[in-house]
Amino acid sequence: MLDAIASHWSTLILILSLAMAAVGIVHAIMTKEDVRAATGWVGVMLLSPFLGAIIYAIAGINRIRRATISAMRPVSPEAAAARHDRDVALEALINAEYGQRFTGLKTLGDRVARRPLTSGNTIAVLKTGDEAYTAMCRAIDAAQRSVLLETYIFDNDAVGALFVQSLGNAVKRGVTVRVLIDAVGVRYSVPSILKQLREAGVTVDLFNGNIVMGLRLPYANLRTHRKILIVDGAVAFTGGMNIRKGFSAEFAGSDSSR
Repeated sequence: MLDAIASHWSTLILILSLAMAAVGIVHAIMTKEDVRAATGWVGVMLLSPFLGAIIYAIAGINRIRRATISAMRPVSPEAAAARHDRDVALEALINAEYGQRFTGLKTLGDRVARRPLTSGNTIAVLKTGDEAYTAMCRAIDAAQRSVLLETYIFDNDAVGALFVQSLGNAVKRGVTVRVLIDAVGVRYSVPSILKQLREAGVTVDLFNGNIVMGLRLPYANLRTHRKILIVDGAVAFTGGMNIRKGFSAEFAGSDSSR
């Protein structure tokens, strides 16, 4: 047996490499939402089946999302019944107002987002950073109970200072303020904004920090690119703009992004 393995070890390694690459490629195609990411990982594993599969297993699998979903608390029977009644009423409303085809779209959205669609909302489009930042700070200044902010980049610049002032004033009014910044995005400005936030009394934490020293290399490429602000559980802001002067014409001039 050992003699057979010794004489055919190169063939066995080749078969093992191809099997590992095949499993990794199928997993990437089935689980990656971004086509470019899936294509990139498939290319890596085709070019180097053995090493590529190992790299994908370490850095390419989103373990945080899987662990978070599995850790969600189960819904009580009472809450499930209330959600069912709400869904039935909402589907009837959508069917009456917009037609049956949008009822199916609502069901699909609920399953993908794992959160039910709610009615009674209005949406305002804020096209520039100046519009968005002004509205966001105004909402924070009017907060009475809670402010929840999550962002990828929170720069230590003029725009960041505006948010630190509004968040700090909210803390002084007794509002619960929680800020989550990506551990990589917070380093886009040196020094970071963390000291100013903490001096203002804001409770702030980093998403997926201490990667190298904490030996969390399998999670190193898992970043939070969400830009979300929720005030009093009633007003929400989301989009693609980080908190930095590069999105503000007031501070960046004609070079500002949208």
